[in-house]
Amino acid sequence: MVDRISTSLAQQLGINAIMFQQAQVNQAQQQISLGKRILTPSDDPSGAAQVLDFNQSISRITQFQTNINYAENRLSLSDTTLQSVTNSLHRVRELAVQGYNDTNTAADRQSIANEMFQRLDEMVALANTKDANGDYLYSGFKGQTQAVTGSAATGVFSFQGDQGQRLIQIGENRTVSDNNSGAELFFNLQDKNGNAEDVFTTLYSLATDLATNRPALEETELTFNSVPLDAESMTINGINYEFDDGTGPAIAPPSIAVDISAAVTGDDVAALLNAAVASNDSTVDLDQTNNTLRIIANTPGEGELAIDVSLTSAASATNVSIPLYDHLDQLDTALNRVLDVRSQIGARLNALDSQQETNQDFLLNLQSAKSQVEDLDMAEAISRFNLQIVSLQAAQQSFVKVQNLSLFNLL
Repeated sequence: MVDRISTSLAQQLGINAIMFQQAQVNQAQQQISLGKRILTPSDDPSGAAQVLDFNQSISRITQFQTNINYAENRLSLSDTTLQSVTNSLHRVRELAVQGYNDTNTAADRQSIANEMFQRLDEMVALANTKDANGDYLYSGFKGQTQAVTGSAATGVFSFQGDQGQRLIQIGENRTVSDNNSGAELFFNLQDKNGNAEDVFTTLYSLATDLATNRPALEETELTFNSVPLDAESMTINGINYEFDDGTGPAIAPPSIAVDISAAVTGDDVAALLNAAVASNDSTVDLDQTNNTLRIIANTPGEGELAIDVSLTSAASATNVSIPLYDHLDQLDTALNRVLDVRSQIGARLNALDSQQETNQDFLLNLQSAKSQVEDLDMAEAISRFNLQIVSLQAAQQSFVKVQNLSLFNLL
């Protein structure tokens, strides 16, 4: 039995062959143009699934790199800001030492205080620094809330943010904080008596004391093993008090005599010293409790100093004078806190640099693995493309030949 092929069927088969070859040529052309072996999932279902996984991993690591850049910008800005804070605190400390020099006049102290007030406003402005997105650096989670309110004009300062630390993911299982709270940096600073204080109030008190020409509080301790303490002395708030039991030479001005001829115990000495200070220095109050005197300065921001006058094993009376102002202790505490935070920032920046290099290595490995699955062997593709061009041309020429075999051409 002989199969009959109609003219239309022959033409259709020829057209189908041409269309198939054209499709092959078109796909090869697209592959060469894009440099990709897999254009649609049907080209290689398994490879397409692998490429999708690679793309997700690459996208995730790229986001980590973006997070690192964001965190680096904020931490670098914070470090620069805290460098300015450190410079201001050092300058204030220099001014304090200069201001409490006895050679200064009241006008000199006022001039120094004016610069301190300017430094104070500068510190408040630095504490309210914003990042590139307009968020306050030191407000914690309250990025849109001003961190510190107050100025040298009011002398009242408060923290408006919170103590939250934002954690940013920089790796698969690694996060880093991009901020420190202003409460940690500028507030919650303990003085030597354990009382909480902020650096702004310390600066304000220091400048105010200088502006009003108040003397610095000199802290003094006294220990002894027996009474009387004839000719022994101690300095409180710049005034020298000398103990006199009536047997030695008379006490000469400017020293103030403390008559201890009737003293038997440390408590007696404390009471007599209390009375002498009350009579000769209106800027200091003494509060006596048993054998302990507490010196309380009448200047803003000063703490209390306990003087223990109970009997000890010391061979004789000893005066220990700590000559430079409670304020400087607080400034040093603030400086140390800022330096601690800056060291934390430095450690985080180093961690970011390290993680960025690690992420870059992962990214290169993923891109290499993806390339092996997805990218085209260009030499093979071009050879295949040329072969498909020849096949297409052959299909077209054979179609022309077959088309001329119609019976109508013989009539």
